[in-house]
Order: sequence, then C-alpha cells, then structure tokens
Amino acid sequence: MDLKDLQLTAAECELCGLCRGRNKPVFARGDSSSKVVFCGMCPGPDENKAGIPFVGAAGQLLDAILVGAFGDNDSVYITNLVKCFVAPGTKLDNHWMNTCLPYFLVQLKLIQPKVIIALGKDVCNFLLNNEDNMGSMRGNVYDYMGTKLIGSYHPSYLSRGGGVKHKHFGRVVEDFKKALYYLGE
Repeated sequence: MDLKDLQLTAAECELCGLCRGRNKPVFARGDSSSKVVFCGMCPGPDENKAGIPFVGAAGQLLDAILVGAFGDNDSVYITNLVKCFVAPGTKLDNHWMNTCLPYFLVQLKLIQPKVIIALGKDVCNFLLNNEDNMGSMRGNVYDYMGTKLIGSYHPSYLSRGGGVKHKHFGRVVEDFKKALYYLGE
C-alpha cells in the first residue's frame, strides 16, 4: 500500500459516525518524502470544504510559522490524526481517534519521518497517552514508536490570541526549529 491507496481507503471509511459530516475527506498536504510530519487533531469547516488540512486561519498561521522555522512551508508533511470533519466546539471522542489511528500509523510507516510535531494538547495527550497540560508538554521531545515527537501549541490557539502577536508565537517557532536538530542527525 502506498500513500495514494491509503488516502483512497481513508476517503471511503465509514467506521465511525464522522463520515456523515464529511464533505471531502481530509488526508494530508505537503511533501511525502519529508522527514518532518506535522499532526493536528481534526479538520475544521474550511478543511472539510477544501479536502486539505490547515487551509483556514490556523493553516495560514501554521504556514507563517513554517516559513519562520524552515524558510518555507513546502518541505514538510501536514496531516491530522482524525481524517473527517469535527464541528468546532464538539467534544472529541476517543473512538474517533482510535478509529483513525491506523491511518496515521501507516502514514508514518510509509513516510518514515525523523520528527513528528504534534499540534495541540488533544493530539499530544492522545499520542503520548497522558493527561498533561500543553504548557508542560510544549517544546519537549518524546519518543513515539522510535520517532522523535515534539509537542507544541496548535496554530488555532495562537490565532485566537492574536496570531503572530500571541505571546507564545515565538515559542512555537522555536519548538518547530528543534526539529532541525534531529533532521541533521
């Protein structure tokens, strides 16, 4: 199975009720040969319309952070743990995350990144199987199944608090830059 086959399989998934709210399946964007994978939790309304992750306000901010950290936004691979739309304000259900986890794991197996940057508390808590707060996880480097995982604030959190003027914007850029160290190994 390659990434295209995996994307087609995920697009037809009906293993949980989220498929009923899906306009377009949201799988990934970016460079599939990248050694850095960015993982958010789930697509929002803009992503559900476009079928591409991180295209709304949070995505525009993510792109700005990527340019600040890497010099561009084309050299990374961006996905979400949950592949179908979740309405803003909806409490996340572990069933959705567990159902989509195999897709994410196969993505990782096919891409073989050196670093995963987990965006936000929910995805960090789920992947790390903990209940820590984001402030204590951000910037830390963890092992996730043999791959370095760096937790950082989600761009939507920054967007709601002023975007590039948010007090944590620079910290997120620094979190992303930590990946460069592991890419050089």
